[in-house]
Amino acid sequence: MRFSVELLLDNEKIPKDKNRMILSLLKHSYMSYDQNYYYELYEKMQNKMKSFTFSMYMGNCEFLREEISIPNKKIILNYSTYDTKDGILFYNSFLNIKGTRYPIKNNAITINNIRLVREKHIVDNVVMFSTLSPISVREHQGNNKQTWYHSLNDTKGQEVFMNNLKFQLISYFGEERDLDIDEVEFEVLRNKEVKVKHYGIEILANICNLRIKAKPYILDFLYKGGIGSQRSTGFGMVDLV
Repeated sequence: MRFSVELLLDNEKIPKDKNRMILSLLKHSYMSYDQNYYYELYEKMQNKMKSFTFSMYMGNCEFLREEISIPNKKIILNYSTYDTKDGILFYNSFLNIKGTRYPIKNNAITINNIRLVREKHIVDNVVMFSTLSPISVREHQGNNKQTWYHSLNDTKGQEVFMNNLKFQLISYFGEERDLDIDEVEFEVLRNKEVKVKHYGIEILANICNLRIKAKPYILDFLYKGGIGSQRSTGFGMVDLV
């Protein structure tokens, strides 16, 4: 399920750490609507893998030193999930607080409109994806001091990306699908390295086009749930080209 949400700002400046701002809004909406769902997502299990992602369209914006200036004071939040339950609860929780101002640092957000977006159907074994939010290729070994972020321009980055991808697919679909998952192939057609401020630090990420070969149900999962690391925190949302 995919949704487009129009967010209105009280003024034109938002923090450069913009994904953190949206996560705060998400958590607030879930807690206000269904506390059990909130705890299931964020409290019950540390680092629970989630099947949703999001991106932001900010129009003619300007990136300043610590802030982003959005002259029209409007953000389009794009949300996508592979799980129907997640989609329904996202819609209901946002509808629940529609029209209510939610304070953020030196500003406030109001949900103005929520729209269901028609999804595209995947029937082929090969598709090309374009990023709507940067892909994170994170190598994580237990704690923040052993975390590295890689570029898809590099052999090492592509290796970490594929290892993470297969781990996520096995975790979601189970080991009985390991033959299908082992057959997944990808090719980087275009990549631009970007630095994204995320929870107070700048991390390396990738704006790119990817050609991926896999069974259609796997491609559908990537299309709806996102690609790469940190998907549920605003990375790796893609569209079909």
